[in-house]
Amino acid sequence: MSGALSGVRVVDCSQMWAGPGTGMYLADHGADVIKVEPLTGDGARVTFTQAPVGGGESRAFLPLNRGKRGLALDIRHPRGRDILRALLRDADVLVHNFRPGVAERLGYDYPSLQALNPRLVYAWITAYGVEGPHAQQPGYDLLFQALSGILARRRSADGPPRPSGVWIADCSAPMELAYGIALALFERARTGRGRMVTTSLLHAALAMQSPDLVQVATAPPGDGPDYATQAMFAPYRCRDGHYLMLVVVQDEQWRGLCRALGRADLAADPAYAGPLDRARASARLAAILESAFAGRDRDEWVRVLAEHDVPSAPVLEREEVFAYPQLAANAMLVETTHPLAGRATMVASPVRLHGSGPIATRPAPLLGEHTEAILRELGYAPSVIQELEEAGVIRCAPARVDRAPGI
Repeated sequence: MSGALSGVRVVDCSQMWAGPGTGMYLADHGADVIKVEPLTGDGARVTFTQAPVGGGESRAFLPLNRGKRGLALDIRHPRGRDILRALLRDADVLVHNFRPGVAERLGYDYPSLQALNPRLVYAWITAYGVEGPHAQQPGYDLLFQALSGILARRRSADGPPRPSGVWIADCSAPMELAYGIALALFERARTGRGRMVTTSLLHAALAMQSPDLVQVATAPPGDGPDYATQAMFAPYRCRDGHYLMLVVVQDEQWRGLCRALGRADLAADPAYAGPLDRARASARLAAILESAFAGRDRDEWVRVLAEHDVPSAPVLEREEVFAYPQLAANAMLVETTHPLAGRATMVASPVRLHGSGPIATRPAPLLGEHTEAILRELGYAPSVIQELEEAGVIRCAPARVDRAPGI
């Protein structure tokens, strides 16, 4: 079934995580996304944060490049530039994450491509932003967690900052850039002209803290207790050794918690009357709650708290997440079958357009898997395609792919 972006062609020249994630979100809703990568492949194919999967690729590559067609192309070679410009002449969107100055050096800067295709939406994701003292520096997610104040909010008991454990900037920036692309396409429907759209990993890390990262001239001195250190926003170990996460925001939820614990005295104590009171008394409350939650198993506590309308959740391990029934009930996971890695289950697009039906998800492409087909679409004859491959301008996938066991 076609999606909202059916008929939109995206040329994705980005590598690693944040840029390709943008193309993933567009492909999820029907865009024809062509992944352009070097002849040696996107670095994300072999950048491992976990053990590699079948075929020796990073498992992160599989979701971030699902739904795309793969073109292996040397975009620095004069003939490679001709091919890329031929693609961009009729494309709707270009996504790239070149450092500032690289696009100009290669001839893929916005003024040049705007002259080639005035309707092109030119989407550029950078590390630190296009200007400023750090614009030319390489950037990675943990650096932006440091610069944006995220690391300083999470500290070990002995003081050192602790990373969040998830890639905050890398995973949020693609949503923001996809949002910007959607705005530019909407505007283009009125004006007939494309626009340059930018975001950065640093800005994404800042935006993930929008409710908290606020300076107010009239605020009293001191920021008060941080959410991460408050007893009402904390995980607790239960009798079976598993943890639950408690989040008590409102006064009625606090009273419900007291009822669930059988502690009417706490509900009546003025020292815990309001949210700020409870925040200031976090040390005392944490000790009380740690003792109470140690008395029952995790799932029993989750059930009891739900009966009293107290927000809580089990702290699930990675493999437990895939089996959690709420995900299946809302189609939050999607499966693909990759020719080397086999069946892969991953997070589906977090945005559903109801009534449009699901879109079949193409697995992430092999290196150069669709090179020949894409060049044929551009009018290249088979003999020319062969000559381009022999000249090191393109790379085509082998005709036969050894499949993973069982598929």
